[in-house]
Amino acid sequence: MGNWEIWQIWAVVGFIFLLIEMMTPVTFYLSLAGASFFAGIAAYLYPDNTGVQVGAFVVFLPIFYLAVKPFMDKKDKEPQSTGLEAKYIGQNALVLKPIGVPDTNGVGEIKIYGEVWQAKSCDGTEISQNTMVKIIKNESLVMFVEKCDK
Repeated sequence: MGNWEIWQIWAVVGFIFLLIEMMTPVTFYLSLAGASFFAGIAAYLYPDNTGVQVGAFVVFLPIFYLAVKPFMDKKDKEPQSTGLEAKYIGQNALVLKPIGVPDTNGVGEIKIYGEVWQAKSCDGTEISQNTMVKIIKNESLVMFVEKCDK
C-alpha cells in the first residue's frame, strides 16, 4: 500500500468500521472500531510485532463490546411508539357502522376527532350504531373497542 505504516492501516480500518456503524442500526461495529484504534496504537508503539497488534485487537474487542452492550440493550428495550397510544387509546368514539355483525367479518366503523376508523369489538360482541365505545388497542388500521359503561 505504498508508504503507509501499519498503524495507519489499523486507523483506516477503524474509520471504516465507524462508517459501517453509522449506516447500520447495529451497535456492534463500534466495538470493532474501538479495538482497531487500540490495535493501531499498539502498531505505532511496536510496528514490527504483529502479535502485539493482533493481541491488542483481541483484548480490546470484548472490552469495547461489554462497554457498548448496555446501550445496545437499552435501545432494544425502548418501545416503539406510533403516537396512536397517546391520541386514541383510552379515548371514546362514536360507532358509525355496527361492529361485530357476522356478514362484515365483525368490522364496523367508528368516528373520533373527525376521523373514521375501522373497528372491531375486543370480545366479539355486537355494538350498534350511535353507541359510544372506548378504544382499547389498535392493530394496523383497525381499532379494537368495547362499549362504554356510561
